Amino acid sequence: MSSSPRHPMKALLPLLMLLALLLGAAPARAASGITCSSASMTALSFGTVNPLASLTTVNATLSYTCSNGDNNNTHSALLCFSIGEPGGAQTNPRLMSGSGANKLQFQMYQDAARTQVWGSQFFGTFLTPLQIPITLTKGASANNKQATLYGQVLGGQTGAIPDSYADVYANGDTALTVNDAQSGTAPTTCGTASTSVYFRFTVSASVAKQCTVSATSNLNLGTVAPTATNVAGNTSISVTCSNTTPYYIGLLPSNNNSAGAGAMSGTGGNSSKVPYQLYQNAGLSTVWGNTATATSAGNGVAGTGTGVAQSIAVYARAASADFQPDTYTDSVVVNVNY
Repeated sequence: MSSSPRHPMKALLPLLMLLALLLGAAPARAASGITCSSASMTALSFGTVNPLASLTTVNATLSYTCSNGDNNNTHSALLCFSIGEPGGAQTNPRLMSGSGANKLQFQMYQDAARTQVWGSQFFGTFLTPLQIPITLTKGASANNKQATLYGQVLGGQTGAIPDSYADVYANGDTALTVNDAQSGTAPTTCGTASTSVYFRFTVSASVAKQCTVSATSNLNLGTVAPTATNVAGNTSISVTCSNTTPYYIGLLPSNNNSAGAGAMSGTGGNSSKVPYQLYQNAGLSTVWGNTATATSAGNGVAGTGTGVAQSIAVYARAASADFQPDTYTDSVVVNVNY
């Protein structure tokens, strides 16, 4: 029996050895460099806002964790944290939503002076995100690093309607990009591709009902003869209540008469009292007392706030001036119930 030739087997072994050498000489795959695995933002909660003095400031905290996946080289990168506006809504100013069409203006800033708006490189009027340069040595991590978001409900919103307001920032409203220079100084421009890391958060505020009142001048019945009767005069008070807020005004003389029937006192040892009556109208037919509550006018005056001052007239009459000559006065408390 003849034997098979061995030459093909001898030729195959050097070929396999060459292939093994080629595979062993292949370079290692390049590491990824700086990446960020997580980011989060605390709630930006303004709490209760007074619409008559609406300027309110609070802060929130951004936390993030990044690492350098290259175990051989130091990397520098620019982190860009973008905040747009839900639904592509306006960003100058931003708006929180309440019931129906109610809106409350606010803004978010990168600096404590609240001059640099925190925007987005992807959408909105303000295209400047928060930019943070970072350098990590080979294989290093930066865990739970933090930055501050500075929030402000804008002033001058006297027409804001009492309500609960909120603005919810979901994944699509926030974004983080990492522009890795892979060496030296961090880049000065943001990356072009968004990562899958977001920092969802909520902005909220509650606008409270509010009223203020002031007397523009005293109600002066003038200087009259002792024979004078039905001496009348008037003045006005200024009431400012939050927009759409119902209010009810009561007047209470110093003798605590809830029907608005007061008495003016003289000076020194003069014990005389000059009776007078408070009224709601120029015809002096409707008395003005102090039975108003937060839900009912009673014998007081009702109104609805607009966010700006409203002038309300007050009338008084003294039936007789037949008393010892003197200067007579009394104090009346204005109670605004709302």
